[in-house]
Amino acid sequence: MSQSLPLRRAQRSDLDQLVALESRCFTSDKISRRSFRQFLESDLNQVLVAGEIPVAYLLLLFRRGTSMARIYSLAVDESHRGQGLARRLLQAAEQNALERRILFLRLEVATTNHAAIALYQAMGYHPIKRLSGYYQDGSDGLRLEKRLGRNLAKPERLDFYAQTTDFTCGPAAAIMAMRHLDPVLQLGRIDEINLWREATTVFMTQGHGGCSPQGLALALTKRDYDVRLLQSSDRIPFIDSVRNPDKKAVIELTHYHFIDELKNRCTPCETTSIDEAELRQAFNEGFEILLLISTYQLNRNKAPHWVWLVALDDQFAYINDPDINSAEHCSSLDNVHIPIPLISLKKLLGYGKHTYRAAVLFRNK
Repeated sequence: MSQSLPLRRAQRSDLDQLVALESRCFTSDKISRRSFRQFLESDLNQVLVAGEIPVAYLLLLFRRGTSMARIYSLAVDESHRGQGLARRLLQAAEQNALERRILFLRLEVATTNHAAIALYQAMGYHPIKRLSGYYQDGSDGLRLEKRLGRNLAKPERLDFYAQTTDFTCGPAAAIMAMRHLDPVLQLGRIDEINLWREATTVFMTQGHGGCSPQGLALALTKRDYDVRLLQSSDRIPFIDSVRNPDKKAVIELTHYHFIDELKNRCTPCETTSIDEAELRQAFNEGFEILLLISTYQLNRNKAPHWVWLVALDDQFAYINDPDINSAEHCSSLDNVHIPIPLISLKKLLGYGKHTYRAAVLFRNK
């Protein structure tokens, strides 16, 4: 019976049926009508359905600039279960992902949904993390991943820390890396804020200032790490994006204070290209790597942003991004071990019209 039902991409005219199907299949964590409409209208999402009148659907979310997609939801009407529709939808989603050169699929499922877990594992999805109290009813979730390519780095069980403000991406990335060096280290929001206070440039284009490479390097040096600062030039970061001369003067004053303090503490500051080979060497030497990137490749916003580089293999760089975009229905699931094609990494690195690159390396002494 299920083999005769056509699989197709959902249209806007399917909205009412999708909302009704969602209501029949779930008692909590339901996708709203408004969200369904947004999913149907966005090129970054794909809703696959079975049947001219949908009796099953799969929602696939792509992430710009990465090789990862997320199976956000999968539902089959009770009257059509046990007929292989879920498997067919998963196979179609994987094929669509490959056509977009996506090599990683992730999803989450309730730990009590044994039938779904068995299906996912039979199709090659592997558990990577248990999510305590993940669902609205308080039940736990299980995060699974399938790597559609070979010889790809396996994700570590990395803790994730999301930035709690718009301007603390640097401290949040640093906290994740610090926890990696010392898993028993207890760090929270006050540590995030204090790191920012020590490392901020005071002003940026608008709102609060972000953390400069020099400021982050100094804050980590003060915490008794072995720190190296890599930068593509000795330009003052972010100053070109600020027009007010008084604000420029404050940024310049703060920058040179950081430079003097780094010299006093003998923290190496090196001018270099910051390429793939150099980052691999830093990994081999046991450093954690905080990268300054431009977010344009990820969300089309030209903003400086800090991420934690967690791994490199022959095809991808993997980052933990502390900024969760809730407007795109993202969660920590989408921000851990994000695969970035190495060719895209080159575009990701570098901020501003001078493509300023910077990396803060640190390790235990």
